[in-house]
Amino acid sequence: MFINRFPKMAALQKYRALALGYDEELAKALGIAEATKYAIFKNLSYRRRKEREAKEVEKRYKRAPEELDENTFAIFKLQALDGMPFVGNKIYTAFDYEKSIYLRWGEEIGKKIEEWAQKIIQNCSDDILKSEKKFFEECWKPHRDEDPLSS
Repeated sequence: MFINRFPKMAALQKYRALALGYDEELAKALGIAEATKYAIFKNLSYRRRKEREAKEVEKRYKRAPEELDENTFAIFKLQALDGMPFVGNKIYTAFDYEKSIYLRWGEEIGKKIEEWAQKIIQNCSDDILKSEKKFFEECWKPHRDEDPLSS
């Protein structure tokens, strides 16, 4: 069975967030938000993404763009709305992670994806985990095409 990059990125980012001290529920939300960010905005700068999301928060959520918080998840270069990650015009929660990993792939495969991610994160230093660029280059790129089912 082929597992695409999206659930692998989500799990890897979840364990990155856990290693950085976030609680389990928020780590899951960050994991899925980060995977979504990479899928949607891989070629869009953070500044331009913030502008788009600010407009959408005003239009869709009828909220002031100033309510988007840039500091809560600064390490991940994600904005927050009501304390949760906001990317791609959506607030992400732990349930979104569960849907993408366990409901989509099943319990057994979901666990294998998470075990694969956990092993990778254990070998990443805090310096790497705190840097979006270093994390991408040193933790994600070398492993993104690995098969979690064979590790």
